[in-house]
Amino acid sequence: PPHPVVLIKKEVVPMLRSLNRSVAARAIMLASMSAFVGACTLTTENNDPAAMGKTNGDLQTAPVNTVLALPLEVLVVNQFGEPLSNITVNWTITSGGGVLSATPTLTDASGKTSVTYTTGPATGSASINTSCAHSYSLRAARSWNAVA
Repeated sequence: PPHPVVLIKKEVVPMLRSLNRSVAARAIMLASMSAFVGACTLTTENNDPAAMGKTNGDLQTAPVNTVLALPLEVLVVNQFGEPLSNITVNWTITSGGGVLSATPTLTDASGKTSVTYTTGPATGSASINTSCAHSYSLRAARSWNAVA
């Protein structure tokens, strides 16, 4: 039998050109081609963070040296929007001082993790950043603002 690449060039490509150019027709043809080229597999399991979003705690105000009423919370998901557990989230106060209850934290089974923030000793704004690094590169970063 001819090499699969030769077969694709001689038989499959002309068939694709003659078919309706719709996505469905191309998908059916590509599925049929797998018999000629070999079995194809698609792995959809992905435990790498693709996005991180704020779910609670932004834009709060509190007196100096006071714990904010709501925790700062994030949700970490993969490329399919599925929550990821046991992902490390780093929390950093970038301005305004104050104290975080923990850093880093791990996401739970629902993909969420949170910290409490205590305002600093002086009035003014504070910014808290989160970052989520996994595998090879930084995947997401978010920031919160609070006013004392």
